[in-house]
Order: sequence, then C-alpha cells, then structure tokens
Amino acid sequence: MKQISLLFIIISIFFLSETKAQDKTGKISGLLLIDKTKPVSGTIILKNLNDTTFLRSISSNQEGKFSFEGLAYGSYSIVINAIGFKTITEKIEVSKHQPAIEKNFNMEAELNDLGSVTVVGKKPLVERFTDKTVLNVENSLVATGNTALEVLAKMPGVLVNQDGAISVRGKSGVNVLIDGKSTFLSNEQLATRLKSMNSSELKSIELITNPSAKYDAEGNAGIINIKLKKNSAFGTNGNLDLGFGYAKNPKSDAGISLNHRTNNFNVFGNFANNNNKYQEDLDIDRITNNGVSDTHFHQYNTQIRSSYNNNYKFGLDYFLNKKNTIGFLTTGYFNNGHDSSNGITDIGTSFTKIDSSIVADNPSTNKFRNQAYNLNYKSIIDSLGQEFSIDLDYAQYRSEEYTVYNNYFSDAGGNQYKSPLTFRNLTPSLIKIKAAKIDYSLPLNAKAKFDFGLKSSWVSTDNDFRFENLVATQWQNDLTRSNRFVYDENINAAYANFKQEFKKTSVEVGLRIEQTNSKGNSVNEQKVVKRSYLDFFPSFSVNQDLSENNQLGFSYSRRIDRPDYKSLNPFVYFVDLYTFSQGNPFLNPQYTNAFQLAYNYKKELNVSFGYSITNNLILDVLLPDDAKKTLYQTVQNLDKQLSYDLTIGYPTTVTKFWNMDNTLTSTYNQIKSAGLGGTDYDRKKVNFALNTSHNFTITPSTSAELSGEFVSAQIYGTYAIKPYYGIDFGVKQSFIDKRLNLKFAINDILNSRIGRISSALSSLNYNLSQKQETRIFRFSLNYSFGSNAIKATRERKTSVSDEEGRIK
Repeated sequence: MKQISLLFIIISIFFLSETKAQDKTGKISGLLLIDKTKPVSGTIILKNLNDTTFLRSISSNQEGKFSFEGLAYGSYSIVINAIGFKTITEKIEVSKHQPAIEKNFNMEAELNDLGSVTVVGKKPLVERFTDKTVLNVENSLVATGNTALEVLAKMPGVLVNQDGAISVRGKSGVNVLIDGKSTFLSNEQLATRLKSMNSSELKSIELITNPSAKYDAEGNAGIINIKLKKNSAFGTNGNLDLGFGYAKNPKSDAGISLNHRTNNFNVFGNFANNNNKYQEDLDIDRITNNGVSDTHFHQYNTQIRSSYNNNYKFGLDYFLNKKNTIGFLTTGYFNNGHDSSNGITDIGTSFTKIDSSIVADNPSTNKFRNQAYNLNYKSIIDSLGQEFSIDLDYAQYRSEEYTVYNNYFSDAGGNQYKSPLTFRNLTPSLIKIKAAKIDYSLPLNAKAKFDFGLKSSWVSTDNDFRFENLVATQWQNDLTRSNRFVYDENINAAYANFKQEFKKTSVEVGLRIEQTNSKGNSVNEQKVVKRSYLDFFPSFSVNQDLSENNQLGFSYSRRIDRPDYKSLNPFVYFVDLYTFSQGNPFLNPQYTNAFQLAYNYKKELNVSFGYSITNNLILDVLLPDDAKKTLYQTVQNLDKQLSYDLTIGYPTTVTKFWNMDNTLTSTYNQIKSAGLGGTDYDRKKVNFALNTSHNFTITPSTSAELSGEFVSAQIYGTYAIKPYYGIDFGVKQSFIDKRLNLKFAINDILNSRIGRISSALSSLNYNLSQKQETRIFRFSLNYSFGSNAIKATRERKTSVSDEEGRIK
C-alpha cells in the first residue's frame, strides 16, 4: 500500500508539472546550415550561463531546425555539435522584452592543419572527471578484436584476473552495468557474457567509484557501466565488422548493426558473433603436512577451450510526440562451448622423488542462453529537465554444463596400481528476473533539482546439480554429493536525491532505502536460510570551482554487496581429485562506507584520494584440508577490509602528432579476520599500477596506438599475487572518407601476462602459475554505410541492472 501511495503522489506531481510548464513563455529556436544554404543535423545542448548547469539536449531535424520551448527568463548558453564540423558556443538572453530568440548558425568543417598532419576532433581515449573516469573504447586501436572482458582489463584502476573476476583499486564487489542496467550475474556468468561481446559493440566504459542514491546500492568498489554503440542518424544506416586473430589457436569475430530512423520512430538492432579457441596452462606446486610428514604435489594441466558466442539486440522507440516516447527492447545471447582438460599430478616425499601419479582427462561441454525484455515509457515534461519514466523488465538465464572426470592411477614405475575412477558433474541452472522501476525528476528552479523513484525486483534461481559415478557401465547418482539449490530474493527500494547549484559550488545529497527478503533452500541437505532486512544508504557530494581551470570534489556513499547466487550454493565443483570449490549458504551481505576527495585541472589532470572500510567482507579464500591432502576454494565473511587509494591521471601532447595518457594508481589494503585457516589473519600491502597509452597521427587517414601496463605485487584475500606487465600495439588505415577502416593489432607483444600466485596464509604452502593465450595477432575490418544526418539517440536504462550483475 505504501508503494501504491507513493506512486499516486508521483503521478499527481507529473500532471501538476504539466500545468506548471505552461506558465513559461521563453523560446530559443534556430537553423543549422552549411555555406548558409544547406541544412545539416546536429546536437544542441542547452546550459545555464551562470554556472554551466546542463539543462537539456535536443537534435535538429532533417531540415536543420531546432527549438527549445517553455523556458524561464534568464541567461543561457547553447553548444552545437555536428560530426565533421566545428563546435559552436553561443550566449543567449531570454527576457520579458525579448521572449523568443530565433537565429541561423553556419557550420564550418573541422579541419586543423598541423603541417603534414590533419586531425579531426575526437574524444580522448581516457576522460577524467571528479566523479568518474571514462574509457572511450571506440577510439582504441589495441582493443581491436578483443572481447568486452579483455577491453575491461585495459581500464585504468580495474583488474581482471585469469578467471574473469573483476576488482577496482584492490577491492572486489563491483556492480557491472550494461547500458545502465544490472546484469544479475555471478562473476563466472558475467565473465561468460562479457566474453561473448565484441569490442566493436562498445562505445565507452565508465568507472564511478561513489555513485549517487539514484543507482542501486550494490557494489562496494563502485559501478562499471559498459555503454554500447548506438546509431544516431536519420534514414537507414549501419555498420559491418569482421575480425580474425591467431595465437596458438585461431579466433574470429563478426557483427552487423542496423538502424532506421524517422521523425516518428526508430528501429535498431545488431547481431554479433565471436569464435574463440584458446589454451590455458596451469602449474601448481604444493606441500601439505599431516603432522608427521610432508607430501609434495606437482600438478600440471593444459586446457583447450572452444567457445562459439552469439549475442543480439533489437529495439523500437516510438515518439508519441516531442515529449513522450514509448520503447521496447529485447537482448539475448546463445553460447556453446567445449573444453578438453588434460593434466597429471605427481605425488611424493619431494618434488624429485615421486611415489605415484594421477593422470586426468576431463572433457566438458556447456550451453548458455539468455533472453531479456524491456518496456519503457519516458515523458520530457519541460525544457528545464523535468522527466518521468517507467521501466518493466523480464529476463531469463539458462545454462547447462556437463563435465566428465577420468582419473588413472600409476606408481613410480608407471604401472597401474588401482582401477580408474570416473565421475561426472551435470549442472543445469535456471534464473528468472522480474523488475519494475519508476523515476521522476523535478527541477525546483534553474539551479535546483529533485529526483526520486521506486524499484522492485524478484529473482528466482533453480540449480539442480548432480554428481554421478560410473559403476561398471552405468551412471549412478551420488545423493551425498548431489544437491538441488533453490534461491528466491525480493528487493524493494526507494530513493530521493537533491542537487543544488550555486555560483561556483554544487551540492548533491541523497538517500536510498532497500528492503531485502531472501530464502535459500538446499533441498538435499534440508537446509533453509531465510533473511529479511532493511538498509539505509546515504550519499553526499560537493564540487567546488576554485577557478576557471581548477575544481575540487568530495563524495561519500554507503554501499552493500549481497552474496551472488552461485556463492550461496553448497555444491562441490571439482577441478581434480585434490582441488575443488564449494559455496557457502550462510554468507551475509557486506557493507562499505566510502569517501573520496578529487582534484581536477582543466578537465585533464585528475588526482583522487579514497578511503573505505568494509565490514563482513565477502571474499574467495583458498584453504587446505591436511587430513584429505586437498586444496579447496570457498567463500567466507571476513571481519573487515581497510582500503586507501591514490590515483593520478594526466594526458599530454608530446608533439603535434603524439598524444600520451598516463594513470598511476596506488592502493593500500589491509584485511583482518579471526580464525581464518586456524589462525588470526591480518595482512596488509601497498600496491601500485601504471597504465600508459600513446596515440600517433601519422597521416590524415593513418594512426597508431601503443599501450601497456605494469601491476606490482599485491595481496588479494588469501592470495599473494606477483607482479605482471604487458604491451599492446595497433595501427589503423582509413579509406572512403573514413567509412572503411582496416586495423591491425598485437596484444601482449612480450607474452608477459602470466598469473603467478602464492599463499598469503602461513599455514598453506603452494605456488601457482597460470598462463593463457595472450599474445594474439588480430586483423579487423569496419565499414559504415547509410545516412550520416545525426539525431541524438535515446539512452535506455532498464530496471534489472543490479540483479543481473550477481548471476555467476
């Protein structure tokens, strides 16, 4: 009833606001022309002149016309952008004496002569603001042919390990959004989805470390928003992408996107495919002690993975009128794969004295399916930014993984000393997500804005994991190791956010309330865990313009990370007979209080300092079972994590044809917990990472990029990770007025990206080396066709963004 009442209030304000909007009589209109005669389409941004507050963005029509109506009297600034033309900035006064301003704007072609080099303006590879960092993927040459997960690893401050787990500035718990919507996926499933996306689909990646109350509270390390490309031209147009790569194994990718836009509707869609075959080598040396003697294990495994990934998107926006739009969007993927894993484990009293060996042959197959639907309505009530929107979402994820474990035993002489052991895991999983979201934005005046909204989501997961032994020639289900795990979760949220602009200061304060109901049922083990809790998540930020080129910002937010659905499942996943992982149904959510101070100079140099404290830290830990001589990975709540980070980013122009961008990130992390691995755990470590990129404009149609990173030694939970580095290079040649682009890239030129890990626990002795196929030669072709008359596309943010990020 409370939610219905609040919805009634929102709708009432919506209709009252329509009446309020009619009292404003100011108007700014105009015409965009080439050579003062030919119309051109462009984007026009309206700002408050006094404090440059963004008010609204519209696009001119096919005749070059645009109009801002219903404006309050005052001073405004309009910024006009059109691809291939110089930006125009104009100051305009709307007053009682002159309420309607009409003007023609002559667009000049953008052509900057730098000797023999001509540069057409484009966004830099990395953009830094006091509240976020943006990686403009579409401008990167070394991203050519990469998957979205591989591109994400190039983001300054972001670390993606060999298993696809994502951390930011030494902290896990990152909420990954795609076009502003949560993925509801676990780390493993999120990695699968990002691997199915081609870099050619990506426009940019945003890193927001302290998001406002408008965002879901999920993600203690902040939010990563992956923005996909959107075609914004009138008429029919599209892009075609083809790519090939080779390392030890071949790779390929292809994609096509189409868009048709008129004054009344916009239809768009794309389909992308990538086929990857790659090798991973795993080498582990481990020593266990049962209280009497040491046992040495040397495990070597080679895995060859083949994946065939396909993802698609189709959408329709229907413009009811200039202010109201209804839209439908469906996305999905269907991925298949198979792996061959072959390994040997030598066991003895030392690494040179072997008593016995186990040879493992573990083939597997997998299928992943996803289908999601979004229905959206948006109303732009007036030109000052008053908006109302509703999102309804439904998504379904289905996966099937099938692995057979064949184990053959031999003594020191190579003779079989016992019968082979064969078993298999079948892990079907079904996840259903429903969500509804309402957002309302109300400008109180030209400098103050109030946002509030409601959201509810319902998630159900059903995992019927089966463990079967091969007895004679028959498969028999082992009920002691099989388990069906059913998890249901409902989150209800409400937020309010207020922003006030002063002459040189902006203040934003918000509060988000989330109420969570969950039930985890381990059917075979007859364990049921129910939880219901209410949380408050305040946020605050202030930005101060110290001068024209100097800005200072401070922000605070409280955030939560709920356990992902796979981590709650107690099912045992085997790597081999001596290595496995298991979930924990008794995990509690973790809570983080995060603070950040940021300084920005000329919107280029950015220095930020952050501090956060996380309680009930959710972390993967690797622990020994000396009695069974096994090594197992599980998820536990540790007491707390203290984190400090310093980030310095600065782009600079070395010469007329050479631009450079460098980011230095230093972190100090301390993790404390009582009774971990049989002892109190307190580990701390200073770590730093350097990301550098260099862009070269060789000719007007030829460019090159060289980039690299170095990451020093670090502590991540119970893992001590050794340093690593890598260098990438790419070159691009454009033809046919830059409609056709050919790119060549080499990833990891030195073949130096190797994961090397040892234990941060004194009770555990192991050294692990993990090497994937990283030195890859890639070639790609991109062709753009159709109309170039630009019309701004509508940003679509659905209501299931957070929930999808927790599917694993």
